[in-house]
Amino acid sequence: MDLFQMLVLGALQGVFEWLPVSSKGQIMALAMSFFKLNAETSLRYAVMLHLGTLLSAVFYFRTELKELFLLKNRPLLKFLAIAVFATGITAVPCYMLLKILIINYNASSFIFLIGFLLIITGFLQLKKQSKLKGSISTQNAIILGLAQGFSALPGISRSGITTSALLLRGFQPEQAFRLSFLLSIPSILIAVVAFSVLEPVAFDLNAIFAMLIAFALGLLLIDILIKAARKINFSIFCIAFGIIYMAIAMLELIGS
Repeated sequence: MDLFQMLVLGALQGVFEWLPVSSKGQIMALAMSFFKLNAETSLRYAVMLHLGTLLSAVFYFRTELKELFLLKNRPLLKFLAIAVFATGITAVPCYMLLKILIINYNASSFIFLIGFLLIITGFLQLKKQSKLKGSISTQNAIILGLAQGFSALPGISRSGITTSALLLRGFQPEQAFRLSFLLSIPSILIAVVAFSVLEPVAFDLNAIFAMLIAFALGLLLIDILIKAARKINFSIFCIAFGIIYMAIAMLELIGS
C-alpha cells in the first residue's frame, strides 16, 4: 500500500477505535472496498494499526494503570486478569473461524459478512441497563471476557459488546466504559503479539507512519469520543454502516 492509503487507514483507526462501531471491521471493509486489498492483507493492517491506538489508551489511562501495577487496586487487577483469560475461550475459536472464512470466501463475500456482523453489533447495543447492581466479581469477569472474545470477528465491536454485557450486569455507563477500555489494553496487546507470531506483518516506513497517525489522532480524540460514546447510542451507525457494506458487496458480486 502507498503512503496515502496507509495514512487514511491510520487516521480512521484513530477515530473508530473509541466508538462502538468495530474499528477492525471498518478498516477491513474500507481497505477491501476502496483499496482493493484481499481479506487476509486487510486483517493484517487492521490488527497492526491497533498498536497506535493501544499506546493512546495506555497514556490516557496511565493513572489507573499505575495503580494496577503498584497493586493498589487488587480486586480490579484480579477482575481484569480473569476477563483476559476468559476472552481466549471465545476468541480462539472465533479466530479459527475467521481464518476459514478468509481462505474460502472472496473479498466481496467478506465485506458482506462484516456488514452483517455490524448490524448484529447495532442490535446488541439497543439495550437497557439492568436492574442488577454491577460488582467486580469473578462471575462478571468471566461474562465480560467471554463477550469480548467474539470481537475477534471483524464487525463485532469490542467496546460495543463489552459495554453492553456490563450494562446488562448492572454496571453504570461510566463504569462500564472505563472497565471496557481498561480491559482492552492487555487484551489488544496479547492479540497483536499473538497475531504477529502467527501472521508476520512487515513494518515498513508507511506502516510506521500510519501507526503514528493512529496514535496522534487517538490521543487527541480519545476523551471527546469516549464522552460522545457514553451519551450517544451508536446502534444506528452500526446498522447503517452494515447496510452500506452489504450493498457494496452485493453490487460487486453482481458485477463480477
